[in-house]
Amino acid sequence: MRANYKMQRLFVPDDLGSSIEFDAGQQQSHYLAHVLRLGEGAEVLLFNGRDGEWSASIAAKSKKAARLKVLELQRPQPPLPDLVYCFAPLKQGRLDYLVQKAVEMGAGLLQPVITQHTQVAKPGIDRLRANVVE
Repeated sequence: MRANYKMQRLFVPDDLGSSIEFDAGQQQSHYLAHVLRLGEGAEVLLFNGRDGEWSASIAAKSKKAARLKVLELQRPQPPLPDLVYCFAPLKQGRLDYLVQKAVEMGAGLLQPVITQHTQVAKPGIDRLRANVVE
């Protein structure tokens, strides 16, 4: 199947399947309504890292909420690459860059390794997840 590079892609934590409807999160609703300025009936691509990439339409929209209806599967979920990227946690700015480049490289698993010279004891996992999604 050909990839549609003109449609906007959104990461959603929910399970995806045909004819499922769900409310987008507050940040995603804001992004759809105010940043992209999409109205009811506009189509976007959704993915969750498990079920593949699905087309969806905006079924209903208000100022602070958007309801999405999943339409059809566009691309199946590819298998995770065998690449495991081990790294010593760095200071936050450099760690964000490291995670961004590891994802671009196609790493299937990011594994922090604590060494004798590690300066950061515990990286912010939520921040790293958000960086991966971007």
